Amino acid sequence: MISAVSVQAQYFGQNKVRYKNEKFKVLQTPHFELYYYLKNEKLIQKFAQDAETWYKMHQEIFRDTFLTKNPIILYNNHPDFQQTTALQGEIGVGTGGVTESLKNRVIMPVMELNNQTRHVLGHELVHAFQYHTLLEKDSIGMENISQIPLWMIEGMAEYLSVGKTDAFTSMWMRDALLNRDIPSLKDLTNSNKYFPYRYGQAFWTFVGSVYGDTTIVPLFKATARFGYENGLKYTFGYDDNTLSGLWKNAIESHYRPMLKADSSQIKISGTKIIDNKNAGNMNVAPAISPDGKYLAFLSEKDLFGIDLFLADAKTGKIMRKLSSQVANSHIDDFNFLESAGAWSPDSKQFAFSIFSKGKNQLMVINVDNGSVALKADMGTVEQFGNLTWSPNGDDLVFSGMAEGQSDIFSYNIKTKTVTPITNDAYSDYAPSYSPDGKKIVFSSDRASMKKNGNNAVHPINLTVYDIDSKSLTDIPVFPGANNLNAQFSGDSKRLFFLSNRDGFRNLYEYNLAENTAKQLTDYFTGISGVTEFSPAISVSRNDDIVYSYYRYQRYTLYNSPLSNFKSKPVDINEVNFDAAILPPMENTGVDIVNSNLGNFERFEKTLTDSMRLIPYKPKFKLDYLANSGVGVSTSRFGTGVQGGIVGMFSDILGKNQIVANLSVNGEIYDFGGLVGYINQQSRINWGFALSHIPYITGFRDIAAEQIDQSDGTKLNVINDRTNLIRTFEDQAQVFGAYPFNKVHRFELGGAFSRYSYRIDRISNYYDETGYYYLGSEKKKIPTDRASQELGIPFNSFTIFQANASFVGDNSIMGVTSPLDGFRYRVGAEQYFGDYSFSAITVDLRKYVRLKPFTLAARTYNYIRIGRDGENLYPLYAGYPYLIRGYEANSMYKSNNLGGTFDINQLSGSKIAVVNFEVRLPFTGPKKLAQIPSKLLFTDLNLFFDAGLAWDEDSKIAFKSQPNGVLLPNGKPAERVPALSAGISLRVNVFGYFVLEPYYAFPFQRKDVKAGVFGLTFAPGW
Repeated sequence: MISAVSVQAQYFGQNKVRYKNEKFKVLQTPHFELYYYLKNEKLIQKFAQDAETWYKMHQEIFRDTFLTKNPIILYNNHPDFQQTTALQGEIGVGTGGVTESLKNRVIMPVMELNNQTRHVLGHELVHAFQYHTLLEKDSIGMENISQIPLWMIEGMAEYLSVGKTDAFTSMWMRDALLNRDIPSLKDLTNSNKYFPYRYGQAFWTFVGSVYGDTTIVPLFKATARFGYENGLKYTFGYDDNTLSGLWKNAIESHYRPMLKADSSQIKISGTKIIDNKNAGNMNVAPAISPDGKYLAFLSEKDLFGIDLFLADAKTGKIMRKLSSQVANSHIDDFNFLESAGAWSPDSKQFAFSIFSKGKNQLMVINVDNGSVALKADMGTVEQFGNLTWSPNGDDLVFSGMAEGQSDIFSYNIKTKTVTPITNDAYSDYAPSYSPDGKKIVFSSDRASMKKNGNNAVHPINLTVYDIDSKSLTDIPVFPGANNLNAQFSGDSKRLFFLSNRDGFRNLYEYNLAENTAKQLTDYFTGISGVTEFSPAISVSRNDDIVYSYYRYQRYTLYNSPLSNFKSKPVDINEVNFDAAILPPMENTGVDIVNSNLGNFERFEKTLTDSMRLIPYKPKFKLDYLANSGVGVSTSRFGTGVQGGIVGMFSDILGKNQIVANLSVNGEIYDFGGLVGYINQQSRINWGFALSHIPYITGFRDIAAEQIDQSDGTKLNVINDRTNLIRTFEDQAQVFGAYPFNKVHRFELGGAFSRYSYRIDRISNYYDETGYYYLGSEKKKIPTDRASQELGIPFNSFTIFQANASFVGDNSIMGVTSPLDGFRYRVGAEQYFGDYSFSAITVDLRKYVRLKPFTLAARTYNYIRIGRDGENLYPLYAGYPYLIRGYEANSMYKSNNLGGTFDINQLSGSKIAVVNFEVRLPFTGPKKLAQIPSKLLFTDLNLFFDAGLAWDEDSKIAFKSQPNGVLLPNGKPAERVPALSAGISLRVNVFGYFVLEPYYAFPFQRKDVKAGVFGLTFAPGW
């Protein structure tokens, strides 16, 4: 995966909790600096050797040399990787690794299978070469790199690390053929329908096979310089339509002859129980109960993340949701990608693996009511999955990782102890108990690794563990194929498993006593989960088999009794991978990639003497640099410049960050800036910052004045004047945050601030009657004069502040606003110094999803307590993200037409706002919105807003209009709530920002007879 870093502040937002503060070592090899804390030095040496081998292989393609050593940051396991400080933002279960641009760091975990670790390393090092070649060697800018379509970037990384023999990607291409949906290159570029890894790999295979692997990098560079359409013309001499046609013909001519005339390969055995009509497109990790009555599975049925569902195994009727992240804040994520759960022998409990507190944890729930029966970690086994429950009910067996090594472990429910069943360098994966309790079968690369093959990939075969003798037996079936997801039959005498032995992905039955095999399915696409190693079959005690069938780019669950399958005997040594080869079959160009992949172990090994440990150095470098927008704005306050720049520097591991932001918003004296330091080494994030920030507010009043005439006389006029008050805040602050988990955190901070003022007055002069406009002027008003005239002290002052807040956020975002969950921020501030007062914040938000609507409610309150709190810049409740229909720019010229509610009602030292919305996803994704659209993502909202602004001297009255009485300082003596209702349409503008046009009926305003239109630039609250 390729990535860039982003910077953003968090008012809400979920937490990336760092449960560890590991001390990294640095191993220097000829071309890399490997940062690690793994104690398994043998694995580190192997990983370093693999990195150097990949370097030699990729160098033959890129013809490029790393003059400085490329950093690789290696984590022990995926839960540790998800906590990395080297990357901003959340890292999902499906992210295997990331290569970012400016430091060209490869950041990845040790994976559960040796093959996966080697593949992800090879994939990410392709990205390292891509960045190095374009940015450093050819000096092509980042804006040009952004022209390269993702399918070209990721597809190249897949082809160079996997090659053209790939049964999994071939399954996707055969599916595209059946669907009559082989995309053009334009389709791949403009639509997110086609997974860039799979289709991109197939495209680059075609290019390498037909034109030679020496064509790959010239095409890649030409694309960066000229865009992919011109890049194709520059490289091949013809356009993308022509190349798309050639690629499509290659797919058709390669796979269509494999489709039997009787269409038997697309006739499905069993009953379809879970599909995109009653669940989602991705229905994975099926687990049928031992009695065959129930099915547990993971699905994005509710669109916003993965949840665990319970269904009737015969009919597919979904009974209820067993567990979800929204309902259970202890669950950071489900281990859904390559793991399935396990039923208890009595079919009353279900066990599965979750991400929680920085590691995988075991969760056992009671199926009848969804309550949690057990939640436990597995000690040093911080990553685990694919559980199986012993028939006696006492033990749970699973595959897991400790110090980068993948083995089979057992957890005893009574004693709470974890015991290793295997303990070696081989990858052991996805165990399954026999119903008689005597054996455990699992997948392993031990047989292929013992043969010392030269291929980059070691095939995965089956191994049986005898519990009494503690002996291991390799099952001699389909050598060279990947044999996965083995399950025992009800009589414990046979194994059901998935194999790609003929290039397809089908279900097989193996007889342990007779050493014979039968093929149960013959599907043109295949039985598969999200990845090749995902669990895709589950077997009950009466040999009902639930399996995940891949078709139409979806995963559908079928239930079939064994007797339903049309089985045929097959030779256990018969393998043929023709159907696994991506087209075309023959190579007419120079074949470097596949030749090298077949000789991975033959590359010369890097001498141990050329690898050495060196001291860790932070190496601060630029992470991110961008402008925050440049423009010129004109308003009733005048014309000004808007723009700025933001940058971030960090050390190599991202544990220490320096952030700087400079901006001008308005006139030159609206220049602001901030520089800060953030420390992320431990669970507590802390830092400090220095800033100069201008705040601008408006204050309108009307005064009778006399102005001098040229003849020396004075003219009585009415001055309708707007006072622009700039408050300049110079501040030094310290802050810290302690996350309790992914959802909740506690924040603490303090600041020293110096405030000063500038007042500019825009005067609009009228004659004494107020009807005739005489002219206008803008001038700066001395602060002492402004204090006297406006009754507000504008003396510079110094203040100290301490603050504390509790923050929570488990909301699920829709296309423009949250659609489910909650958010809250409850905090307090205490101010000392020239002014002494307190402030509290209470911001509570709740979202309830009632398909297709969401009911959203918010109460936002910020209250300064104490007389001195009146001296800071006033708060304004009329912003459209608080109360719509009362914006300052629509009210400042208001004569109110008989009403007494004016703009001054909306300013104060305290504000309280209540909002209610009914949200309807209007256009967007088909399963979410009322009108399907691939480009226009919108929400339609009915809203009711209510709010109140007041200060220490105000009297609050719950009525439609205030009495109009003013205090000596010119502020309203009586405050009434501002109410509005209306309709809005939030529009997600290509993922860059959210635009909300709305029509509001402001009930307190008498200057409008109907509603008012407005526009907000902000996501929904």
